Amino acid sequence: MWAWFGSGKTHALRHIEYLCHKEFVNITPIYVEFPKSARNFLDIYRTFITGIDLEVLSNAYLEVFTSPVKDKISKELNLDFHDLSNALMFLYSGNSEQQETAIKWLRTECREKQVLKSIGISKPIQTVEDAIRIITWIIRIINMGGASSGEICRVLFMLDEYQRAGGLRKPSMDEVNGCLHSIFNRCPNGFSLIISFSGYPEGNRLPAWLSPEIRDRLDKKPLLLPPLSEDEALVFIKDILEHFRNPSSTISEACFPFTEESAYAIVKMIQTKKGKRQDEPKPRTIMHFSNLVLQEAEPLIERGALKIIDGDFVSNVLHGISLTEED
Repeated sequence: MWAWFGSGKTHALRHIEYLCHKEFVNITPIYVEFPKSARNFLDIYRTFITGIDLEVLSNAYLEVFTSPVKDKISKELNLDFHDLSNALMFLYSGNSEQQETAIKWLRTECREKQVLKSIGISKPIQTVEDAIRIITWIIRIINMGGASSGEICRVLFMLDEYQRAGGLRKPSMDEVNGCLHSIFNRCPNGFSLIISFSGYPEGNRLPAWLSPEIRDRLDKKPLLLPPLSEDEALVFIKDILEHFRNPSSTISEACFPFTEESAYAIVKMIQTKKGKRQDEPKPRTIMHFSNLVLQEAEPLIERGALKIIDGDFVSNVLHGISLTEED
């Protein structure tokens, strides 16, 4: 997913997450943000583990390890990663202290070997290969955990703000891209990856910091979030105002304390100021400009000096305001 800064890509991802929880229960969403201070893939791994609903993982573990294939899967997991096998077992069936140790190990927060030894773990997670194997096994267990319903449970990993990968040193950037590619290859079924990043889309030319392997696995045409039309911008303003309005309110005007004319005036003002920029109007700028107007109007409305915000009031407040690069 590729969008200009402030176009609402994070809200779009969060809405997908909401739909997965409410309507598509056979999809387990994991939303994470690329850490601002990331240095390597282990930092991405930590956000993945933190983003997992542990109850979902425990329920999937129960389904898998009480199923007819439990012995086969247990043997395979033990041979591949014995420490992970013990961590998942104690995460599901251990006491609160053992569960906490298992969680801290998964999150790379526990490095004391004596503590880890108490739940049968030999060493802390130290390498990206450890991280890849853990993520792969978690995806696989969640997949199989839905098999009792007759349908595989898909894991949807949404990695937001991926443009930050471009700020890493090249070895680290290559490592992150390479690890995501490896996970994708090891999970051919039941796994989807959405990489979301901000920037200035130029046709179908993808950013240089995406590796050829990652590019090859992306859809040929990335999902773009375009600027809003005038009508869409007005609907957006109405929706925002409705969301924050008291449910018991008897006000019938959808744009109050604006009028429809003054709401349009905000959008027109943004269009007038955008110049050659192709990313306007967008949600963040609309909210920013609307808030500037509301800040000026609120004390006047409270004193009774202003009943409603009209187009002239909007023009007077915004005439000297410029679009910033962040807008």
